[in-house]
Amino acid sequence: MKPRAVALGLLVLGFVSLLGVQGPGVQGPIYKKRDFSTNDLSQWTHLDYGLGTDVGGNDSGAGYLWYHSNVAGRPAAGLTATPTAHASPAANSDSVYLWEPSQYWNHAPYEIWLRTSVLFPSAATVSAVAAAGEQPFQPTTGEWNWFLEFHNDSNSQPPCAKEYANVAMDVKTDDFVQSGVVGKHNVRMAVRIMGGDDCAPKTVWVDGPSLQWDHWYELLLHIKWDFARGVLEWYLDNFHIPYYSNLKIPTLYARPAGYANPSYTSLTLTNYRLHVPWNSTVYLGPVLVSSTRSSVLNAF
Repeated sequence: MKPRAVALGLLVLGFVSLLGVQGPGVQGPIYKKRDFSTNDLSQWTHLDYGLGTDVGGNDSGAGYLWYHSNVAGRPAAGLTATPTAHASPAANSDSVYLWEPSQYWNHAPYEIWLRTSVLFPSAATVSAVAAAGEQPFQPTTGEWNWFLEFHNDSNSQPPCAKEYANVAMDVKTDDFVQSGVVGKHNVRMAVRIMGGDDCAPKTVWVDGPSLQWDHWYELLLHIKWDFARGVLEWYLDNFHIPYYSNLKIPTLYARPAGYANPSYTSLTLTNYRLHVPWNSTVYLGPVLVSSTRSSVLNAF
């Protein structure tokens, strides 16, 4: 290759690197791998059936966390919220969790890629899998149907703080919010991103397409942790073109002097909803977190 061509190639690669785009051969460290290779949920550090961290099980009268070797073609965790599952102390909510303690890569200045998948089952899928307590997915009204969170840390916050999970994946509906009613109007997946001044955080909602039941959604998140100049890219069923991309968005909270600053996060798979009187199940596939796009795309 001629020297000029080599120089031009290096220039292009440098420009691509500045943009945070990586070539197909770039590999990096695997930060977290939860691929169900143990044929159970033991890879997750903490399980909460709705009774408290690492308390109880699927026969405790609260929520359900089941391992499935095959849900429509792939291994999965079944997370079932019930009226008696309260992993979160938030009033008027039901929830179960699979979660990890905060890691060094959940903090500035790290940049991560997360790959997973999610399926919202109808009665047909639940019947085929047939685990105790599992029921078809029925969303609650409004925006309280969370299934994946990078949750803000639990450090002390100033009295004015308005912090919630920094990155949260959700199912939203346009129904008037009321308990005990199934959400039916404009049901869609969504992502909420929060960060910046924790007393006046910037909140961005990204609405996805209308929800499909019994469909494995392929999810890829690209996140750079920063309280001012972070990155959030969401890929949905297409790993070549992001469904949403913002290369300058706050993804952590900035706190005043005397408080842990900036905030950091922890990874949580969840079925976390407004309190209602029925069981509802979400299936989540293998999860991988890495420093590079190619590592997560080649992992499964």
